Amino acid sequence: MPDIEVEIAPPVNWQDFERLTLDVAKVQWKDDYAERHGRQGQAQAGVDVFGYNYDSRAHIGIQCKKKGQSEIPSKRLTVGEIDTEVSAARTFSPKLDHFIIATTGPRDAILQAHVRDLNQAGLPFKVHLMFWEDYQEFLNDHVRLLYRYYKEVLEYRSKYNPIQHYLLLLIMAFDRPALRTPFHLENRAKDFIQAMSDTQEAIATGRLKDRDGRVVDECKVPTPKIKRIVKAGKCLQKARQIATAALAEGSVVEHENVIEIRSFDVAEQLNDLRRQAVDLLNIELRANGFEEVEFGGVEA
Repeated sequence: MPDIEVEIAPPVNWQDFERLTLDVAKVQWKDDYAERHGRQGQAQAGVDVFGYNYDSRAHIGIQCKKKGQSEIPSKRLTVGEIDTEVSAARTFSPKLDHFIIATTGPRDAILQAHVRDLNQAGLPFKVHLMFWEDYQEFLNDHVRLLYRYYKEVLEYRSKYNPIQHYLLLLIMAFDRPALRTPFHLENRAKDFIQAMSDTQEAIATGRLKDRDGRVVDECKVPTPKIKRIVKAGKCLQKARQIATAALAEGSVVEHENVIEIRSFDVAEQLNDLRRQAVDLLNIELRANGFEEVEFGGVEA
């Protein structure tokens, strides 16, 4: 992995802080389906981001508190705010195993001591704090998120590599169950074909979208185009065509939460084409010093 270490400022607005927190959570928890909870104005029971940590087998909620780096007390997280959010999180469903209060403010020994006391008080979940220093350490260890959220910082420091950015964007594009999960395990029917389409678009345009169609990262496509990556896109196109035809003719039946596969041959073709696409990407990732994307490593 390239050695990039930078000091970075917190996001300017709270929406970006929540999105960053969600992306950090997905990586830490190995949960592709971690999500932002509710929207502004709705009762959220103290939780902005929710998911499941597959390593610790725990339900985790995060409350995001955007604060300044100022030494002025009114602009920093307080003991009172912690207590208020902990009380609200007790009403969250499903019950939490861990509750994290994430803040853009600086690390604070007084707040850490207060949380240690809370964890000795018999709460139904463990409470943790995540300060901006923790975000910086995590981002410096996960360069793909640096490229996604802080490309300008890397460019300014002359460490920006456009090919690395493109490959890191493709890692994120491929890092979803619809691309990595064997088809017989697929349980997100409505997302399957769209995910392949979005990944094709990322390959062709350098534009990565989330499930709601929002652009979450963008970069220039290398010139000349990388032949193996172009070929990977063609594999996904063929897989889309097969899946679309199978749905139309009834050999694949879409239910509310699962896909019923009535043709073993169709499942094998879809698995083979997606595996080929992942293998082609991995050749380029290895050549550039990045970790590979695994196929078949996600349980549905």
